[in-house]
Amino acid sequence: MKKLTVLVALVGIFQVSFAQFEGTLVYDCTLKNKVMMTLYETKNKVKIESKIYPMKEGAADITRGKEQDNMLLDFTTNKEVHFVDKHHVYTEGGFSQLNAEKEMKLSEGDISVESVGAEKIGKLDCQHFVVKVKGDQRDLWITKDLGSSNICLAGIFLYYPLGSMILNKIKGAGGDGVVVKTQAGDQVVMLTNYQTKTPPAYNFEIPEGYKKM
Repeated sequence: MKKLTVLVALVGIFQVSFAQFEGTLVYDCTLKNKVMMTLYETKNKVKIESKIYPMKEGAADITRGKEQDNMLLDFTTNKEVHFVDKHHVYTEGGFSQLNAEKEMKLSEGDISVESVGAEKIGKLDCQHFVVKVKGDQRDLWITKDLGSSNICLAGIFLYYPLGSMILNKIKGAGGDGVVVKTQAGDQVVMLTNYQTKTPPAYNFEIPEGYKKM
């Protein structure tokens, strides 16, 4: 009976550690401007919202924030949707990052991922990775505390989706989780808030009245 109890406990830990993340992630990058990025994630879809705020006397000017076009990644259809709110239209195509990797003629040899070690950021246990793509270096801190993710935030407006050669390499090195921090030169992006509650379905729907271009 004791052995069965221990086995059940271990299975429970394994499922928590490797469950698919479903929830909301909020990221902040403050340099010359403040960029806020919000990711709504389910098991097969990710909605990305971004807003840029100019800085005024060392603080973000909330009154002058500019919404960026929202983006939806659907991993059931492998389609990327961009919403142009100004004109109430949307475009649909393949994942732009995967297309970029093809245009770069990226190969396995162009990508290296090194695990530097474990670090704690806030309450989250993270693993620090150094990712180099054709010499371009990015440092990523990834946690498994929140579960596995279909997307890796690698910087401002830079996302590696499921199927990306770079993300496959990161996952293969043990970075299968949620990004807590990224750094490339002076650019630092931090996870500032998160919720583990499944986002409402309307986040992943085409808004009423929008036409496909």
